[in-house]
Order: sequence, then C-alpha cells, then structure tokens
Amino acid sequence: MKKKILFPVCVLFALSAWAYIKNSGASLQPGVYTLQNVTRDVPGDFTIAIYDDGSFQSYETPISSYIGMGSYEIKGDILTLKEDKAGCTGNVNRFQIADDRLLFRNDGSANYAFVPLKDKAAFVRTGDVP
Repeated sequence: MKKKILFPVCVLFALSAWAYIKNSGASLQPGVYTLQNVTRDVPGDFTIAIYDDGSFQSYETPISSYIGMGSYEIKGDILTLKEDKAGCTGNVNRFQIADDRLLFRNDGSANYAFVPLKDKAAFVRTGDVP
C-alpha cells in the first residue's frame, strides 16, 4: 500500500520541481550591453543601458540625436523593452536573456531604425551603468 502512494507523490514532487525551475525568471545584471559582430552602415557602438530601477536607454549611433528610453520587464528569460518615456516612439523590442548576453528576438519586436537587427543579434555586457 505504501509503495502505491509513494510513487505518485514522488512523481508529483518531480513535476513541481521541474515547473518551478522552468518558470523561474532569468536574472539580468544591470549594465551597458553593446552590440557585437554586426556590420553597420553607421558609426559608433549600439548600446543598451539597463538600470536596476526598471528603466533602460538605447543608443543606436552618434549620428542620431534619438535615445530610446523607457521601462522593461522580464518574463521567464525574455526581456521586453518598452520605449514609453515622453518623446519616444512607443516601440517594443524583445531579447532573450542568455547569461551576460541579450539576444534580439524579431518575433514581437518593432526593431530599430538606424541599425536594424537580425534575429539573435547579440549584445554583450561591456560595463557598469554610469
């Protein structure tokens, strides 16, 4: 009788542990993330600054005065940047969090004007935010 009860309890415990691990959010370290290994027609680095207060700034190139600013949220391993500050486009862009990298996700993203990104374009953490 104990064996019949013990097996389903063990299975239920294992499934619960798996669901917790699968649904726990990825951690994102605040800092400056810089686009890597992408040929661009514009000068300068494309950077995204992630702040620990839930805000961000993105800067595609010094030839543009536009700086994307807004808030972000993390669900699972997906980082969603919303340009919701006054004067910004309102665009939404998504990235997969992969250790110290942010991988651009075309699906559900508006993309960028000066440096359009391909799916999985990588931004690597290159420093602390000022």
